[in-house]
Amino acid sequence: MQSRCSKCGNPAVYLRRYTAEQLCGSCLVQTTVDRTRRTINRHKMFRENDRIAVAISGGKDSAVLLHVLHKIESAFAKSEIIPVTIDEGILGYRDRALESAKELSQSLDLNLEVFSFRTLFGYTLDEIIQRKPTNSVGACSYCGVLRRRSLNVAAQEIGADVIATGHNLDDEAQTVLMNLLRGDSARIARTNVPREQTMQGFVPRVKPLTELTERDIVAYSHYLEIPYHDVPCPYAEDAYRNDVRAFLNEMEYRRPGTLLAVLRSSETMVSAFRNIPTEWQYLSCERCNNPSPTRICKTCEMLDTIR
Repeated sequence: MQSRCSKCGNPAVYLRRYTAEQLCGSCLVQTTVDRTRRTINRHKMFRENDRIAVAISGGKDSAVLLHVLHKIESAFAKSEIIPVTIDEGILGYRDRALESAKELSQSLDLNLEVFSFRTLFGYTLDEIIQRKPTNSVGACSYCGVLRRRSLNVAAQEIGADVIATGHNLDDEAQTVLMNLLRGDSARIARTNVPREQTMQGFVPRVKPLTELTERDIVAYSHYLEIPYHDVPCPYAEDAYRNDVRAFLNEMEYRRPGTLLAVLRSSETMVSAFRNIPTEWQYLSCERCNNPSPTRICKTCEMLDTIR
């Protein structure tokens, strides 16, 4: 016997285990939009007439983010959405993801803005990996640092008030646990700064999908047949995150709600850290004048290693 939707009684197509909801396709879509809207409102992520840069990679998370934000903002018509893609320059990978990002943007009648590593830094990621010292950090470290800088530059160039990224509940819980296991709990506060406390020189960043699991996002994208690129990056190498992901996936399967509990715990920790003095202060990089906790920022340090 087919299960019935907890909301409307129609045949269910999806079980959201951490809320014990059986959902039909329509209610899956609506509850996904509603959970995202509640997250936005709860953390005061957007303001009226914002110019929102939506970071899209072509993957499922950012594709769903753009689709859901378009639904929310179209209903109120108070903010402008601008999809932005960073082309790192990974042959055979980024070009296909870029096609998916363009297809989705066009289907929503939005103009995709593309910024590239080559234009911003003079090298593609492929070239950077070929030139980097053999004993230096891995490809993901270079890519992560340069992507963060690229997004900030892109948002500034298009005049965005805020950057929305597609981090989901799984991503956030993994990051929290990784920081705890590494003994760097203070980083949780540094990487989840409220919009109003963003440091000058950084465009504020928000994460509207943090109360949706990866399963929720896959279900939403499949039901609505949203185009996205589902091939792993050839440079993916973070074995530590993979271990943490496997552990949390097992815990969430055995005890639904574990991921959300980790997120709520991190929010409590962030509040506690903000009430005590911190030793980390941002200066201006002596090379590029961007905000940096050290004399030379990480971006300039990394570029120095390949020049």
